[in-house]
Amino acid sequence: MNNTYHEIEHRELCQQRDKEFLALYHPTLDAMLEQGMDESEARRAAVEFTIANGHPRYHVNHERAYRCVCHLLQAEDKRGAGSRTYRRIDDNDFAKSRLRRQMWYEITDQVKPLLKRGMSVERAIDHVLEHCRASRFFISPATALTKICPQSRSRALR
Repeated sequence: MNNTYHEIEHRELCQQRDKEFLALYHPTLDAMLEQGMDESEARRAAVEFTIANGHPRYHVNHERAYRCVCHLLQAEDKRGAGSRTYRRIDDNDFAKSRLRRQMWYEITDQVKPLLKRGMSVERAIDHVLEHCRASRFFISPATALTKICPQSRSRALR
């Protein structure tokens, strides 16, 4: 598959994530505004609440998930169970941001019990991506304010 296909798929996954985020964000924002919060403060609080309390799907490509999960499983075999770092890893095939690394560790943690039950890595990853919910949205508040909620852009930069 060429890069154009992956770019389109990535864009579609991001759009799905954004739609899911906004579906949770808007009612939260409305509730905070009804409580009398300042609009700017309510937007920030709603974004942070939605990020922490939303349980979205993992909006990632299956091929990328396979590479990252295998990378983490191999690294765990080398270093031992429980050894992980959220610091930057100079590996071009692995996530550079701390939040993305946390997401990949979470996906890997959900894949491991399925592997112990005899499921193949591919099927376990497919199962997790299709049926499991993420513990949170793996985006920063700044990303949410400036990209997903563009009406907040001017306020987010203050």
